[in-house]
Amino acid sequence: MIDGRLDLYRLPEGSLRSIAAGDAGAPELRLLRSAQRSHLLLVLRSLVDHSGVARARPPRVGAVASAESAWRLLAAAQRRDPGAVDVVLADPMVMAWALRLLRRLGGAGRGAAFPAAPLWADVGQLYALAAAAALRAGSEAVVGVPAHRGVVWVPGAGVVGPLSSRRWSGAEVRVAADGAVVRGEGGEVRLPRDLGASAPGWHPLPVLWDAAPWSAEPGAALRLDTVTPYRDFEVSPRAPVRVPGRRSALWRERVAGACALLARESPADTARLAALVRVLVPRAFAASTRGQVASSSSPDAFGAVTLSLPYDEAQMAATLVHETRHQQLNALLGLVPLVREQEAGGRRPLYYAPWRSDPRPAHGLLHGVFAFAGVTRFWRLHREFVTGDEARRADFEFAVFRDQVREVATTLLAGGELTAAGRLFVEEIAGAAERWAKEDVLPGPARLAARYCALRRAVWRARHMELDGAAARRAAAARVAGLPAPPLPGSRLRPCPAAIRTDTFGHVVRLHLGTPDAFARRWRKADADRDAVIGAECASVAGDADGAARRYAAWTAAEPHDAEAWIGAVLAGQDRSAAAALLLDRPEAVAAVRRAMAEQGAEPPAPLELADWLRGAVAAPGGDSGRSG
Repeated sequence: MIDGRLDLYRLPEGSLRSIAAGDAGAPELRLLRSAQRSHLLLVLRSLVDHSGVARARPPRVGAVASAESAWRLLAAAQRRDPGAVDVVLADPMVMAWALRLLRRLGGAGRGAAFPAAPLWADVGQLYALAAAAALRAGSEAVVGVPAHRGVVWVPGAGVVGPLSSRRWSGAEVRVAADGAVVRGEGGEVRLPRDLGASAPGWHPLPVLWDAAPWSAEPGAALRLDTVTPYRDFEVSPRAPVRVPGRRSALWRERVAGACALLARESPADTARLAALVRVLVPRAFAASTRGQVASSSSPDAFGAVTLSLPYDEAQMAATLVHETRHQQLNALLGLVPLVREQEAGGRRPLYYAPWRSDPRPAHGLLHGVFAFAGVTRFWRLHREFVTGDEARRADFEFAVFRDQVREVATTLLAGGELTAAGRLFVEEIAGAAERWAKEDVLPGPARLAARYCALRRAVWRARHMELDGAAARRAAAARVAGLPAPPLPGSRLRPCPAAIRTDTFGHVVRLHLGTPDAFARRWRKADADRDAVIGAECASVAGDADGAARRYAAWTAAEPHDAEAWIGAVLAGQDRSAAAALLLDRPEAVAAVRRAMAEQGAEPPAPLELADWLRGAVAAPGGDSGRSG
């Protein structure tokens, strides 16, 4: 209810276990949705209590009245048609706007999140909610609303305009028996009775997938949002962006294909998607042309996902499963803490997250392990429905993610940062990972998955772990003098974002397994472009040991201090010597001693040769100071 008592929530242990195991059913989904709705109502009521009357009026058209009167309009619309208000409040961007405004009113969130937005405009979006609810409920009303660059937001439906050329202006929404009209400084727009239909000046959110067969919620559908002002998780408001017709059609095709795939292979995941995700927001991502996808969810925008366009239906389906998991966990964390509170003045330890290039805190690890457990299960099931190249690709994905989920679950359980509920939650995930580890995978994909996981771990250490400088200099001096290697201490975590390079090896493997012709073209192009990095990775993946050795040597010659080249060379050569094991386990130690030798004017030996000399002197990764995972 808009007015009335809010519900109290209890989370049974059985429900917590079901969610953790990836088996959230209708009762759990209802609980999560209801809790998020109650959270939103509390935030909206707080806005009304704290905002008062807007201190600065919009000029000319559509003066915004008090927040309290907007709340009364919402309550009247709910009394007339509760379902109408449900549809409006189910728009994820309502929560995104409301939380940002509440932080602004509380003195937080100033700056980039609110680029020159006048307070009356932020507060005035309460009236946009009221107008949208009146419109859907058929309540007659005349409502003043803000317009950003002449565009008026109609939550849960779309946007109107542009009705002005100025950055901020006022507009008026008039709802009557004969329909609705939005009037601004530069004209007016009559809205169609079917808000899902386009009309001059009216821009609805296009439906990518009709979720009605899978959800009893009013207006359940997956929509594409490129127009609403609060669709960006970081900076708002945003002006609408036009998506070319072919690109828009590609989004529809890919989402429809992915949802059809999920419906065939995992109906339960389809039901969870229908219940928890409402909006997809396209995002640009430079690596998308290399087969990688960037996607994210925010606890501030329950039901919204931003993502770059996945390259095929299976990848889209896996991404939707992944982000649906994030939606579940964001809602769950509003009910029960799973990670302990940080002590005052303390610093959160950071850990290795295999799916990220940067170190992550326990909270990030928890999100990742739960989301990728869902992805693991997706590929595990998908293997049963495909053959040939697609089956080999699915085997690789399953093998990679089951090993990564197992490793991170172990890290979390050993880290001491989980609450009792959090420990129970992660134990469920760890149990599934242990069972998956016993399942057979084709030998070729299994070998490539093991190599990929080893590469990710070693490259992460080379980027973010640091050997003490004095110890490195002592070892360098001993090497130059022809002495045995002195004992070296463990390394410490020192995050280095500047050292991060976009992962390409995983994409090369996926091309090799899933689309061999595309892989061959990519390899030829890399050689033609003299791209030693991609060329080396292609040769390594194809099993061309001599070709890989030559290309990795060229990469090392061009970038002598890039440990990723040495690590790749060791893995490509399938070197199982003790020196190779040390280089993979402690690449940062080898790199630090080589740099120290160069600084002393000496020519560093080959990385593998130096690793052989360091054997027995270097502490194992378990001797690191700090936490690296």
